Amino acid sequence: KSPPTSFPLTFCQEMSSRKSFGSVGPGSPMAEHRSLTASQKREAARVERICNALAEREGVPPWTKSLLVQLGPLLTTLLAFIDASTPVVMSAIAAAVAIWNTLPKQAITALYGLVLCFFGGHYTVTLAAVEAFRVSGGERVTQCIRDIWTDITNVRIANAADNKKDDDHDGKLDVDQLSSDKALLSRKIGLVLRTVDPDRVIQALGGLAQAFAGVLATLKVQFARTVALAVSISDNLRKPAGVLLTPVLAALIPPEYHHWVSPIISIACKVVGMWVAWLLARIIATCHASMIGGLMAARAAMGLANQMGWVKVTVEDSMLDEAAGWTLCVIGAYFQLSSGFSLPFPLNVVLLPVSMVEWFLTWAVTWFD
Repeated sequence: KSPPTSFPLTFCQEMSSRKSFGSVGPGSPMAEHRSLTASQKREAARVERICNALAEREGVPPWTKSLLVQLGPLLTTLLAFIDASTPVVMSAIAAAVAIWNTLPKQAITALYGLVLCFFGGHYTVTLAAVEAFRVSGGERVTQCIRDIWTDITNVRIANAADNKKDDDHDGKLDVDQLSSDKALLSRKIGLVLRTVDPDRVIQALGGLAQAFAGVLATLKVQFARTVALAVSISDNLRKPAGVLLTPVLAALIPPEYHHWVSPIISIACKVVGMWVAWLLARIIATCHASMIGGLMAARAAMGLANQMGWVKVTVEDSMLDEAAGWTLCVIGAYFQLSSGFSLPFPLNVVLLPVSMVEWFLTWAVTWFD
């Protein structure tokens, strides 16, 4: 009997079946990306025109204008990558969730134990955030994400339809006949405002902000000692760092930018304080998570083996689970400590998004008020 379909599975299946941004005609989004169509080339040119229009607005600083002009090609490449990869990623997640939903409870517990054992120190804050998120009501947040994604998808569909319009029937697309880049920008802003449901977006963003604030507050309490140590190191390091680094930076930086010397030193002290405090915290978390995760995985695996009839040895009657659990504990702790909390290839590439989340949460817990 197949398990009931979960929200993540239906959501990912729905997203993976959606048409990609600006895709036209038959064929998969990935295939369309490999051979850039004329429609996609025109869309890339429109993105660059919109960036140019933003750069030409009054009151925009010169450095911002240059950045916006250079941002056009980069944004075009990024949109093409998202366009091609989103259905593939969503399909992979849907398949993983489907497999996950078919696993026995003991197998899920064993896998979670292995994650704690081998990655508990790498992703201390992320794992704590996931637990806080689960306890504080994750279903509401997933619904907020789904609402935002719905509006994003509606805008993409409306934009694709708008790009095909030829209201005057002269054989030329209306968006390509606009007299200026500003007219194109106004047209696309109007399209977004007409398509998006403002009440739904505001409620969804508010829900996400509330959830983030709640998780952040929980993490701040959980890692209060680490945060206090980071702040103490940063504050006490500021004076000697100022004495040593101010002359060096003043000599390297042009005089008109000398007002940046003090903020640079302050940020550097915060980075050092955060690094030292969280390194110590991760060492402690690694030992604790490896022990808890190793024993959890071993006992769950033994329970699964008994449930499947592979062995007839229970946790109460044997020390096998203790031996296997402590062995996993030593291996997991050594794996994390010996690598200096840096993942080997290809794990560092596969888990790069999780690593970015870990870095952001660590910074947010330490310095966000």
